[in-house]
Amino acid sequence: MSYKLKADSVSKISQQIGQQLLANAFVSDVKIDGERLISLTNSRQVNSFLIRSLFNQWKKEIEKLESPYFDFKHEKVKEALKDFMNVLSNHISIDRAHLEPLLVQAIADAFLIAFAPKLFLEGVLDRSEKPQDFNKQFKYIKTNRDAFKQVVDAIGAFDTKASVLAAFDQVSADKFEEVDATEFMDKLNASALLAGAFEKIEPPKPAPVAEPTPTPVQEAPKVAAPAPAATPTEASKHEGPATLNDQFHKEGKSLTLAEKLQKSMKKSIEASLTLNEKFMFQNNLFGGDAAKMKAAFQAIDHASDLKDALAKANEYNNGWDMESEEVEALMAVLEKRFS
Repeated sequence: MSYKLKADSVSKISQQIGQQLLANAFVSDVKIDGERLISLTNSRQVNSFLIRSLFNQWKKEIEKLESPYFDFKHEKVKEALKDFMNVLSNHISIDRAHLEPLLVQAIADAFLIAFAPKLFLEGVLDRSEKPQDFNKQFKYIKTNRDAFKQVVDAIGAFDTKASVLAAFDQVSADKFEEVDATEFMDKLNASALLAGAFEKIEPPKPAPVAEPTPTPVQEAPKVAAPAPAATPTEASKHEGPATLNDQFHKEGKSLTLAEKLQKSMKKSIEASLTLNEKFMFQNNLFGGDAAKMKAAFQAIDHASDLKDALAKANEYNNGWDMESEEVEALMAVLEKRFS
């Protein structure tokens, strides 16, 4: 069964889902912290957009610090503010009233990016000061990532909303994912609202197939036997799954995401990560399991050197994409911690 999103219902359904999730989250607590925030739902995309909304709020707070008496654009001041943000992100405390609008927006954007990606793009552009700001959204995009990567790569310094949307229209259909509506709703514990968010699309009935006309059987030409397969080389015989150590020693490795990690690694690894970094590692390397991530970092903290740290990290490698930004970032963390 196929489903089509009822775009006009997204706002209402998102509000209902958000209220249900918050009712469960705030049963016994007045406020929740960052650890619970990054695992508020089972939807990786909703959680990512929720972190995005929280950091957007932080940027608005920073803008209030503009002053005629102090130079907030000075490099040392900006570096100090970044360090302050890293500390602050580990001490989040947010009540239901302030969390609700952020969560509802995250859910609505998750609906659109999965089932109406152009509407998602239009909405983000409408909320942005300039079209080029969409580039900053990409790190929070988990659904239809390949499609939006093509859009981001096409955005130039002088693009307008219309030209960005035109770039979206040039994205080939095979770049978009097919998201299952029932699975999407299950991850939000909102299966009961499926009919309110989607309409069923009945598959077309197959056309009758004409009986094929039999054709005379012809004797097949003789074909020479295929050459025997080449014997595997000694190198290929010893090939196995890629490890962090293999990946670390590859030449010319780019660490664009990893370069953004904080410089100081004197504290434990987990304590030195921002909320955004914890979210990235937990959801992309540890299957959303906060306890598993904590155990991994505690084990790595006791490593004797970089080689030992890579070996301990690789014990938790459950099919990681060794070319991913998350693995690159993790290797950079270990290098800075043990080099």
